Amino acid sequence: MIRRRFSNRFRTQWIKIKFYTEKPDLNDTKRVENVRFCEATKQALLHPMILDRESINCPGARYAFGWQSQKEMLAHCQEKTKLPEERLISMVSQLPRFKKPFEYIGINMKGEPDLILSSIMPKDAMNLINLYHLKTGEKLDVSLCSMMSICGGIAVKTFLENRITFSFGCMDSRTYAHIGKERLVVGVPRDQFDLCR
Repeated sequence: MIRRRFSNRFRTQWIKIKFYTEKPDLNDTKRVENVRFCEATKQALLHPMILDRESINCPGARYAFGWQSQKEMLAHCQEKTKLPEERLISMVSQLPRFKKPFEYIGINMKGEPDLILSSIMPKDAMNLINLYHLKTGEKLDVSLCSMMSICGGIAVKTFLENRITFSFGCMDSRTYAHIGKERLVVGVPRDQFDLCR
């Protein structure tokens, strides 16, 4: 129902994300291996998925979900970005991260999710923000980063801060999740599901 309401309102597909401390019922769910979180969100449009520590091959996502140390992740990022170490450490220390990791991440599984996410057109992002303004009377602050943008910047941040988040993606997520050049990604927490009633 939640996905359908948001899909009807914003003319795009929404993906349910649920974090689990214990192994959930896996009926009709595919456990995948060697996948990026952003890539899994795209694949989950075809069938529900469950991810765990061994499933994800992206050091950034493993770090964001609390499954890898900062030291291991920094080595990977430094090689990839060529940023000076002190700048990279400064950026990474500001990124959302689970300090206490969950055991599993369910994508499009049955039941109410912790958050939903989608890639949307800027006009639809504006409409979502307008709905938020009408409901809360507050402005929506946005903090953006070009690293770990779907795993950390949307999934983890939306959950931890319990607020709508936006991201333009990172180079990997735009490629692996097939995010169109005219779209950005948004995360909506459970407390805001009633925006589309």
